[in-house]
Amino acid sequence: MRLLAIMSLVFFLCCTAWESIAPRIAYGDNSRNARINVPVLSCKEVKLRLNAMLDLHFFYKEFNEDLSKKTFKKIFETMDPYKVYFIKSDIKAFMHLENSIGKNIENNSCNFILEIYNVFLKRVHERTEYTKLFLSKPFDFAKPDYLPIGKPDWSVNINEANERLKKRIKLQYLSAKMNEDESAKVRERLLKSYIKSEKKYTEFDDDKIYSIFLNSFALAMDPHSAHMLPLDHDSFVIHISNKLEGIGAQLQEKDGFIIIRSLVQGGVAQKDGRLKANDRIIAIDPGNGSGLQDLNDLDVEQTVELVRGKKGTYVRLVVLRKNQKGNERLNILLTRDEIDLKDDEVKTSVIENGSKKIGVIKVSTFYTDLKCKIKIFSQCHGVAYDIEQGLRKLTNRGVEGVLIDLRNNGGGDFPESIRLTGLFIPNGTAVQTIDKNQSVKRQLIGESNWLYRGPLVVLINKYSASASEIFAGAIQDYSRGIIVGDKSTYGKATVQVVQEIPGSLGRRSDGALKVTQSKFYRPSGNSNQLNGVQSDIIIPDMLDAYEIGENQLDFALPSDSIPAAKNFKPLQNLSPLIAKLKSLSQERILKNSKFLEVISKIDKYNKEKKHPMLLTKEYAKSLEDQENPKDIKDKEGNNVDEIVSQNDLIIQEALNITSDSIKLTENKSLWIGMGN
Repeated sequence: MRLLAIMSLVFFLCCTAWESIAPRIAYGDNSRNARINVPVLSCKEVKLRLNAMLDLHFFYKEFNEDLSKKTFKKIFETMDPYKVYFIKSDIKAFMHLENSIGKNIENNSCNFILEIYNVFLKRVHERTEYTKLFLSKPFDFAKPDYLPIGKPDWSVNINEANERLKKRIKLQYLSAKMNEDESAKVRERLLKSYIKSEKKYTEFDDDKIYSIFLNSFALAMDPHSAHMLPLDHDSFVIHISNKLEGIGAQLQEKDGFIIIRSLVQGGVAQKDGRLKANDRIIAIDPGNGSGLQDLNDLDVEQTVELVRGKKGTYVRLVVLRKNQKGNERLNILLTRDEIDLKDDEVKTSVIENGSKKIGVIKVSTFYTDLKCKIKIFSQCHGVAYDIEQGLRKLTNRGVEGVLIDLRNNGGGDFPESIRLTGLFIPNGTAVQTIDKNQSVKRQLIGESNWLYRGPLVVLINKYSASASEIFAGAIQDYSRGIIVGDKSTYGKATVQVVQEIPGSLGRRSDGALKVTQSKFYRPSGNSNQLNGVQSDIIIPDMLDAYEIGENQLDFALPSDSIPAAKNFKPLQNLSPLIAKLKSLSQERILKNSKFLEVISKIDKYNKEKKHPMLLTKEYAKSLEDQENPKDIKDKEGNNVDEIVSQNDLIIQEALNITSDSIKLTENKSLWIGMGN
């Protein structure tokens, strides 16, 4: 295979959209990379990486016309995702490429990528100039403006593009929720943001431009394949291994400034105590000999490159902090270290719910130990190991039932999900996979792993994806436990392989390729793809009002089914129990004023989303009461300080369902008739 000459470390995963995780975490090793200015990508390298992805992909084997059309579409959408810059004539001017992108790459001709980028820069400059003019005056809300619902087409001409941008700016203005006295400040911040965006776009180097193309190609194959430059690959390694080297600070761009969003628990900065959330970073000395560097024109990614570094090296941050007297300027010198991301580690708690003692396990991600994985015959610690230890502690404390909270868990390491399933099911197939050669493999449960045999409830939401869906699907197929929460999980049933490209010219890594290599199926042969795992008992949640999931993504692979695994057989029949639990839950919900409020909000939103959005001053007030999916996701089940919050309606009802399941089965032979 062409791939073998350039690849090294390989591992499999189930994850969703990790590329867009924000805020960014300062971490890693830039001591050598900062001095390397030689590009990673060239047209020849683009061709090699593109062919490597085709060698790996589940469905596509060649760069045919269908894939060329999809790639053509994605190039423009990746550069301009909100469709505020390009106009229809721009796309039309490149239509001769629509069916022949593959041929151009095969002939080592990449000029078209740079030509599209140059048109993009021209349109960005035009929109920025219009933005300067528009923001120089107070907004007029006397004439109503409407934002259309659904995915927009490209603007017909520049006037329409300007009008679309005007509405977007007004929405951003209203979303700032500032009062009349601060309107000029809001316009100033918005202007600064658009000017900074233009500067960022104009400074794209060949690596960034070529990577946009490679990511467009990857997304044309399916939503979860991706090309990673070295910095992207570093981010991924942190996400999957749950470890970083650095100071442990989450950075975020806000109002044109780089600020400290939060500090990682147990990290260098948190232990030191001098750096605080909302501190504005104005300059950095990365400790590599380059000296103090001003951040005026840098974005978050560029700042992260300066802050991150190898264990034992230093970084100096110059920050501004607001106080009663104004802005205080601080110089903070920190020594980087290895940090475990404790916020994402498995957390357990014992909750007294009425007369029942319930063990709660919060699982934020399916992390694993990557360094350990490359060692032969090593017992690696990951999420399954941590849950096993937590389960032993919970059972020793005499819990009568277990609730596993998988909300917002987007997946992670594929083998970890199989190990986790084996802690709750005695034997059989955890999941089935089918590869590009249509070869079916059964991933068997280790029979010695079975640890917990009592009442089990699994809490999910629309952001529970991939590895979470493997576990939840197996629990449901075997009738081992009860799935509660949103109507369904995310609906991602594909497995990606990540292959690192070894570093050249002194670089630690030249990036990596993440490619969908197989699809997974439940033990029953059914697929979670597009449809997700359906809850046995639905708990009202605002997320259910939003269009979230695999079925909303372009070019998602289809859903199908295969025969059930030969050794598959449900452990019991939970249907009568689920019917009774559902009735009890519904009765509670309809008597709960807070749940009735949620149901009312869902109904209201479902009606409103069918009509164009009216941009008025009155709309500004309505924004205060309206939550978006990201806000809801950040709020639900993500409290660092407590696993079970009294204000978390959904987990409180999940606890009630768990208590009911314990009571209703105390004298019956359910839960495999084994007790704990």
